[in-house]
Amino acid sequence: MKALSKSLEKGNDEFVVHIKDEYDYRFICELRDELFEQIKSCYFRIMNKNLPIYGLPGSQKLKDYCTAKKEISKGVEKLPPETYLLRNEDNFEPVVDNASSTSASSGSFDDELPVMSDHRPTFAKKGDMTVKLSDFLIAKVVGRGTFGKVFLVQKKDSGEVFAMKSLRKDVIIEYDQVESTKLEKAILLKADHPFLVGMSYMFQTD
Repeated sequence: MKALSKSLEKGNDEFVVHIKDEYDYRFICELRDELFEQIKSCYFRIMNKNLPIYGLPGSQKLKDYCTAKKEISKGVEKLPPETYLLRNEDNFEPVVDNASSTSASSGSFDDELPVMSDHRPTFAKKGDMTVKLSDFLIAKVVGRGTFGKVFLVQKKDSGEVFAMKSLRKDVIIEYDQVESTKLEKAILLKADHPFLVGMSYMFQTD
């Protein structure tokens, strides 16, 4: 995901999800604003930056800024003009992570991998509480943030592919992000949509 666009016309709940290097999706949702807040929160937690939100006045049509399948095949990607970017939607302040702002107690975990131990899950969406961390193989790192990293992993027995997010508890506490982390957990547990990431398993190590 690279941005969201919405109509500012009163009573129009339409919006567009802009996907990087793919065609876009148009939706209508009565709870659009609430959905946007949850998506923005998840995006920031993963990317450590605000998700761009565009607002189109009633004179503009969202479909004119929605990349179609035939356009993406030609290398064409549409976004509204920068003049429609809603700066007041930037709810979060990115955390600067450098040597001067990180205490010695936190250390550097840029090259650390999560320990794939025999810890059992504290949550399993399908109820399989016998699975262990060691049942997954790490393929590569797909994302880095201030509080941890996201890995592409594969379940050994089924070949299923998952995104595994590893968080450092000491860093979360240091940056006073405990409540935000709990909120992210609650969102992921409730997320049940083909275009939103949900929670499949949850582990806690020492």
